[in-house]
Amino acid sequence: MPRWGWWFLAFVMVARLVVAALFPIMPEEAYHWNFGRHLDWSYFDHPPLIAWSIELGCTLLGDCALGVRLVPVLFSLGTALLIARMAGRFYGPKAAAWSLLLLALEPGVFTVGSWGFPDAPLLFFWTLAMTCAWEALRSRRRGWWLAAGAAMGAAMLAKYTAAFLVLSLLAYLATSRRQRRWFATPWPYLTTAVALVVFSPVLYWNATHGWVSFRFQGADRFSAIVGVGVRLALRSLTEQWLMILPLTLPLGVAAGVWLCRSHRPKERFLFWTFAPTWVFFAAMGWTTSFHLLWPLPAYLGLTVAMAGLAVRPLGAVSRAYAGWSRWLVGWASLALLIASLYAARLLPGVPPVRGPYGWDEVAERVRQEWQQLPEGSFLIGFSHPSYRCASELAYHLGAPEQVYGNNLLGEEGLQYQFWSDPEQLAGRDALVVISGIMDEPTQILLERRFASVESAGEIVVTDGSNPRELVHCVLYRAHGYIPEARQGSLFSCCKTAARLPGIPVK
Repeated sequence: MPRWGWWFLAFVMVARLVVAALFPIMPEEAYHWNFGRHLDWSYFDHPPLIAWSIELGCTLLGDCALGVRLVPVLFSLGTALLIARMAGRFYGPKAAAWSLLLLALEPGVFTVGSWGFPDAPLLFFWTLAMTCAWEALRSRRRGWWLAAGAAMGAAMLAKYTAAFLVLSLLAYLATSRRQRRWFATPWPYLTTAVALVVFSPVLYWNATHGWVSFRFQGADRFSAIVGVGVRLALRSLTEQWLMILPLTLPLGVAAGVWLCRSHRPKERFLFWTFAPTWVFFAAMGWTTSFHLLWPLPAYLGLTVAMAGLAVRPLGAVSRAYAGWSRWLVGWASLALLIASLYAARLLPGVPPVRGPYGWDEVAERVRQEWQQLPEGSFLIGFSHPSYRCASELAYHLGAPEQVYGNNLLGEEGLQYQFWSDPEQLAGRDALVVISGIMDEPTQILLERRFASVESAGEIVVTDGSNPRELVHCVLYRAHGYIPEARQGSLFSCCKTAARLPGIPVK
């Protein structure tokens, strides 16, 4: 690989580390940090690899932003090196450097490579599985098959999306006359068996919890669809353009067409690692059940093809991008510099992102109010989405065992429903922190769960002199928790029927 490629990779990693160290913990990351504080074989809405990664990083560096993100950042470095290796093997040293540039130009990849999201280990093990599978087919050394199976299993330990890679590789074998003969050998089946063995912690956890995670990520996702339309599809495609191919969409389209038309084994392999996943989530993009990060691993194979096309004069688009290489390096470097300055809040006049900022102030006020309650009192963080408030409070207070979620008030609580035993909390007091404003449905939920409730004020954190709110929480001192199983009592029914004084509704 050319020297500039190594220098550019070093610059990208420095920018990632700066962002990882300075940018406040996102609510999703705080939720995953809670996973690490409740180590298990798997979890309700995610496999366990992100939890194990965050716990390792925090063990090494402490419960700080860089501790949460250390291992994901290392995964991102591994992903870049593997992609560069594949691009170099397929299309030469210049393509290896181009692949690093293209990855840096994909904001979505940069984001998940710097934050404590499950996509960081997913992208690494997806790329590792691609690498091992290709080596197994190219070198015919049997050990690569087992390595590919282990990598695919590890990818599924990161995110269920990795199952598409298994289907993609099987489809490549089935559609290739040269490779189809492998089905007559034990190696594809041993690869699948190894993947399932590595994935077995998730299977065990689901088997002992009524398969709730599989149902949530499978049938429940489809049942949650409440709309289908062209506008939704256009929005999902626009999001993917802005977050994955903002400066390289023409090159990406040209590479996709090239993969469809080429009959060479390398392009067919890259086509099958890209097309099935992308097509499925493009179809999901027509519905309300879609997330931008879901199709992200599909773009890894496309990125290798884009790098190959950029160094091969196969058309006007590839020639144009080959001539723009210096400009693209400059734009990518500028974008990374701006991201680093933004994380450090060194861009005057630019408001910060709402969500991660302000929770230190909230936690300090909550700590003061909590200390005034009787010993044994607990905390409830109530918000939508349900993990947001509870997770941020648990992280900033350092109290993952004493902060509970929406489920204690009778709403869906994701993984928090497995971290609480309402019967053990019966009769105890709590400080209830509601993110946002109190509305009537939330008031009813709160009244049903406690014998008495009184307002403890509100917390509004703004952006310095800017009146823009970063966090808005209302606090309540709640006495005598009543689990759902005990709500049939006459006292509970009478209390619910009459409005309790002291709870303002906005």
